[in-house]
Amino acid sequence: MTITKTVCRTIFYQFFLLFVGLSIGFLLNIEYIGWKAPIVGNSFYNTFFPVDFEDEGVLESLYKMGQFKIFSFNNYPTDFKVIEEAMMAEEWYWVKYSYTDKKGRKQIAIDHTRIRWKPWEYYYEEEAMVPMTDDELREYINEGDLNSNETDRAFRLRRELRQSQDQRTLFNPQEFQDGLNL
Repeated sequence: MTITKTVCRTIFYQFFLLFVGLSIGFLLNIEYIGWKAPIVGNSFYNTFFPVDFEDEGVLESLYKMGQFKIFSFNNYPTDFKVIEEAMMAEEWYWVKYSYTDKKGRKQIAIDHTRIRWKPWEYYYEEEAMVPMTDDELREYINEGDLNSNETDRAFRLRRELRQSQDQRTLFNPQEFQDGLNL
């Protein structure tokens, strides 16, 4: 009985001292541990409660983020209105918008930006590594999904931007040559 009691006391006191040491260490180094807490919390949340692109409200919130980024990158233009918008590959936001420039003229522009909304866990989930079945592939080719339909719309905006850039170089090549002369 005394041997068992001695072993239990030894184990208890070792764990007790370990707990006290960790508590004191945490209290003395709170600035080091504190900034890691949100990272651990987000990683836990992203692993066990992942957000999918096709979930309700995700696309709308990405549109709002993209609008704000484009609005900010262009120095907060007046009368900023979105004409058409789309997401390419779940991360690239493409938008056609109108605004009033500093001279008071109405302008229409197409721009894009990347919205890094996916956590790193998104790229390593096992479901992404499983290939499609033949039926799923046929359904995807015939009907598409939210991501493919959005990407098609984004490619249309991209083509429109490239065509307008090509037309500007045809009509005013000096403007682009001056930009290249440094």
